[in-house]
Amino acid sequence: MPLIACLCGFTEAADETLTDHLERVFTPADMRGKDGLVHEETDLLACGCGFTAISSGQLDTHFLAVFMPGDGISRDGQQHGIPE
Repeated sequence: MPLIACLCGFTEAADETLTDHLERVFTPADMRGKDGLVHEETDLLACGCGFTAISSGQLDTHFLAVFMPGDGISRDGQQHGIPE
């Protein structure tokens, strides 16, 4: 099974996926996305901004899209993302 890693060196473990890691490093404390709206899961597969997903993966993709900056640099000053 191949290791799934982040540009920062993080590798998936049984208790934390790459998506979990990326959401942790990019989600701000106030849950405000790049669009200025609050993005937080309010109901099953629903975001506070009004977005409704059809799967947990789609909701994760939504959160990463609104929180992750284009350059992949998080608040810790490191670049995060999936190596090519």
